[in-house]
Amino acid sequence: MRQNTKKKRSGFGYFIRMFLMLVELLAVTLFLWGNDAYSISATTPEFKWENYKTIAHALGGIGDKTYLNSKESFLAGYQMGCRLFEVDLVKTSDNVWVCRHSWYQSLGQWEGNEKKVLSSEEFLSRPIYGKYTPITFEDLLVLLSDYPDAFVMLDSKQYSLRNYQKTVEDYADYIELAEAAGVPDVMRQVIPEIYNQAMFAGTALLYDFPGYIYSLWQEYSIKELTEIAAFCREKNIQAATVYYKYWSEDVQKIFDKKGIRLYIYTVNDLKEAQYYMQEGAAGVCSDYLQDTMFN
Repeated sequence: MRQNTKKKRSGFGYFIRMFLMLVELLAVTLFLWGNDAYSISATTPEFKWENYKTIAHALGGIGDKTYLNSKESFLAGYQMGCRLFEVDLVKTSDNVWVCRHSWYQSLGQWEGNEKKVLSSEEFLSRPIYGKYTPITFEDLLVLLSDYPDAFVMLDSKQYSLRNYQKTVEDYADYIELAEAAGVPDVMRQVIPEIYNQAMFAGTALLYDFPGYIYSLWQEYSIKELTEIAAFCREKNIQAATVYYKYWSEDVQKIFDKKGIRLYIYTVNDLKEAQYYMQEGAAGVCSDYLQDTMFN
C-alpha cells in the first residue's frame, strides 16, 4: 500500500494554477460561445465506447458490499473481465485524494453512521468492512498503470457551474499526482465524468483525455436534455449516464438522435439491464454485472 505522503511536488501544479488565473474567464467565455480553440477531441484509438456494455460502479461490489472503491474490488472486477470502472473521489481531513464515495457512511471504518472525515492515516489504516483495502487516488493510478487495458471514470461530484475553478484545480491535482507517482502516462486511462459544460472546458484545457462521459445526475426538462445532447454532439462527448429513475423512451430518443450512447445507473439485475439495452441503451453502470454476461 502506497502511503500518500506529503512529498515535494513538481512545479506543474503551481504553473497550472497561475496560468489558469489569467485565462479562466476568457476560456469559459469562448468555450460557451462555441469557440473551437477549446473543442479538444474526446477520443483516442485506444478507447472506444462501443467496446463496453458495463461500467463497474465504485470499482465494483463484492458479495453484498457495494461502494467499496477498494483495491480488491478493482482486481476482482478486472479478473472477471471488466475493463471500464467508475471511481468516487473525496479528500481526507489533511487534503489527500482518496477513493471513497463520501464521508456520510462509515463502511465499517468507524463506529456508528454519522458523518466523519478521516485523515489519510486513519483512512488507510482502517480496512473497509474490516477486510477490504482502502486506497488513495495515487494508489489507484499506480495500480492502473499495471493494467494498461483498463480505464477508469472519475466521479469528482462537481455539480455546480460555479465550481469551474475548483474542477480545474482538482484535475491539475490529479495530473500532478500521476507525475509525482512516476506514472504520467496513466492519465491516458482516465475518463472524466462531467456534470456541466464548463466542467468539460476546464478538463479539456488541461489534458487530451481519451474520452468523456456526461452525467445526467438529476431530472432535466426535455429542453435541457436536448441542449445537453446537442452539446455532447458538438464537443464529441460520445456517452452519457442517466439515473435509472430518470430514464425513459423519450430521453433515449433525444440522445439516439445525436448519436450519444446512454448508460443507465445503477442496475444490478440482468433482465433489467437487458431491457434497457433492448430499448437502445448502450449499457449499464453496475455493482456486479459484467460484459461477458451479455455475449
